[in-house]
Amino acid sequence: MASILHLKAEYEHKSTRSLRLTFAGATEAHLLAQEISDAGVSIILTPSRPFPYTWDQRRVWAFSVRR
Repeated sequence: MASILHLKAEYEHKSTRSLRLTFAGATEAHLLAQEISDAGVSIILTPSRPFPYTWDQRRVWAFSVRR
């Protein structure tokens, strides 16, 4: 995130345009909260490990099962 914020500042400094960004899934955004706020970047927070709602969702299958 810090690198993206630096690139955004560099782009806006070298051009006459502003760049609108949104961080999605930024669960560690609190570490750069002031910098993100100063840059005007939006954040979409998502859970780092979503809890399965049903017993069948507890595993992710990478293959199909044939019967």
